[in-house]
Amino acid sequence: MPEQEIFESLAARTRPCILESEPVYLDKVFRSIEMLLGDRQLDEDENQCLQSCQETFHNLRDKNHGKSYTIQRFDKENVPESEPLSDLLIGEAWLYSDLVHADPKGNKAKALSLSYRDRYFAGTAFFSTLAVLIVNLLKMITVLDKQFKLNIDKSAWEEQVVATEEDLVTSLRIMVAPVGTIIPADFDLSAIPGAVDVSSITEMGRLIHPERSLDVVFLHGDEVVHKAHAVFSLKDSWISILIADALIIEFNLAEVDQTTNNQLATTSINYRFTAETAARNSLLPIIQKSERISFEIPNGKTNILQCDFKLKEVNDGQNTDKTIARTS
Repeated sequence: MPEQEIFESLAARTRPCILESEPVYLDKVFRSIEMLLGDRQLDEDENQCLQSCQETFHNLRDKNHGKSYTIQRFDKENVPESEPLSDLLIGEAWLYSDLVHADPKGNKAKALSLSYRDRYFAGTAFFSTLAVLIVNLLKMITVLDKQFKLNIDKSAWEEQVVATEEDLVTSLRIMVAPVGTIIPADFDLSAIPGAVDVSSITEMGRLIHPERSLDVVFLHGDEVVHKAHAVFSLKDSWISILIADALIIEFNLAEVDQTTNNQLATTSINYRFTAETAARNSLLPIIQKSERISFEIPNGKTNILQCDFKLKEVNDGQNTDKTIARTS
C-alpha cells in the first residue's frame, strides 16, 4: 500500500470532486460539458471516453456497481454479523472516519467495525480510481476546449481546488425579464410576466433553446398530480431529458420505429436523480404520489414522439425501466 502521508494528501485534494456542495463536483462538471457542447457532436473515441468517465463516477458515488470485493464479518459460529460491505463503501468510510475525522452515517458507519488496515486498503482503491478519473477527464476537457474553442476561463486551469466549509455555501436566485422591463424597488421579479428564473439549469436551457422545451405531466391513474418544466438534448440518437433540475431520463431514439404514424414501441429507459438536493427533495414527494409520467418530444418538423412510462421503481440510484413511445 502507498505511504500514508502522501496518499492522505491525494485523497484530500480529490475530495472536492465527490462533494455535492462543491463547484467541481463531477456530476456538475459532466452537466457543464453537455451545456458547453450544445449541438456539437463528439467523435466515437471522445464519446466513449466521456461515457466511461461518467460510469466510473456513478459507480464511486452510488456504490451499486463497479466494486472489486466485499468484506463481511462472521462470528465464531460462522453466522454473519453484518451485511457485505463493498470496497467502495469502505473506502469512502476511511475518508470520513480516519482522514477528516467526521462521523460517518448510514452504511459507512458500519465500516468502523473493520480494522484500520481494511479501511485504508479500500481507501487507496477508491481514491486512486477517483484520481485516474479526474486526470482522464481533465485531459478530455483540455482537448474539447481546443477542438471546439469553448473559451473556458483561464483561471479555471490555475486556481487551487480546496473543499470549502459547509457554512460558506449559499444559494443565489437569478432572474431574467423581457428587455425594457421596469423593475420597482423591493419588487419580486418572479411576479413579472415573462420573467425566468435562470438560476435553474432547466429554465436556463429552456430560455436558450426554446425548441427543446418539454412539459412533463405526473399522473396517478388519469389524475394529474403535477406538471413540471423539462428540457431535452439529442446526441448520437440518445434522448436526455432534465426534469425540474432533479431527474434525468435517457433512452435511445433509434430503438423507436419512427416511420409509421401511431406506431407503439417499447424501449429501455435509464433514469437517475441529479446532485441538486433541494430540487430532488422537492420532486421526490411528487414522484411518490405518481404512477407514471407522460410527455411529448418534437421529432423533426412534423413528428411528435409521445412517451409514457411507470415511476414505481424510481429511487435515488440509477434505474432501468421500459417506456412506451408513439410517433404521430
